[in-house]
Amino acid sequence: MGLRVLALAGLACGGCAEMVIVPNTALLPATRPYLYADQDWAYVLRGHVKDGLVNYDTLSRDREPLERYYALLGVTGPTRTAEQFPSRAEATAYWINAYNALVLCAVMDRYPVATMYDLSLPRLTYEYKFIVDGRARTLAEIEEEILKVSGGDVRALLATSRAALGTPGLGRWPIRAQTLDRRLTEEAAHALDNPDILRIDHSSDSILVWQLIIRRQREFEEFWRRRRRVRRAYLFNVLLELASPERRRALQGAVGYNIRQIPFDRTLNRWSPREQLPVVP
Repeated sequence: MGLRVLALAGLACGGCAEMVIVPNTALLPATRPYLYADQDWAYVLRGHVKDGLVNYDTLSRDREPLERYYALLGVTGPTRTAEQFPSRAEATAYWINAYNALVLCAVMDRYPVATMYDLSLPRLTYEYKFIVDGRARTLAEIEEEILKVSGGDVRALLATSRAALGTPGLGRWPIRAQTLDRRLTEEAAHALDNPDILRIDHSSDSILVWQLIIRRQREFEEFWRRRRRVRRAYLFNVLLELASPERRRALQGAVGYNIRQIPFDRTLNRWSPREQLPVVP
């Protein structure tokens, strides 16, 4: 497989193990200043993502564009190169793309694995650190940054894919400032169409939703309250707001149901062409 570019280093963290994935800055051009661009990220998505899933086998043999994009994230960003991100939309797009790319970097460091959520592995959200926008950050910290720079737009969280079937799928194109609102609307609807993110159980009068939506319920409700300019908001109304028309009709048949956390499918969000071959008797 050749020289491994992404290095894994252990740090002390008050009893927990922090893992820093170090970018290979040698992949960056020699000339400065560094300018942020998402061409390498677009290449990764076009070449290795299908129907929201990732072909990790091919990505593991074609890592350099992802690694070069990660290296660029380390030396550019809304803080380090603020002049390149003058608007909230540009900063929001940067952080969503960074989140999704860094998740793939973490998977590549461990691949092949069946899940990134095994108790024997570092916790993906809290125990991996990445050098991004000039300093080391966890995915949990980047999640907070996404909410902050987007003004609390929870649709942005539904555009983050987290290396498991029980999380939103990965888009085929980078998130970009020029089309941000449309893309966030589409990504939120796609996420809620996924039965591992939202499912209606009529037998128990329940609406089962992704654990992040439960954890971030206050932010989801606040988003709807501001958007609709009302004094009170309920999570059910937010789901109706964000859902596709078909999903919205299904939810309207579940008025009054309890909202509960859905069982998490931690299986790696992996796609392989071999798995698409027809079964020959």
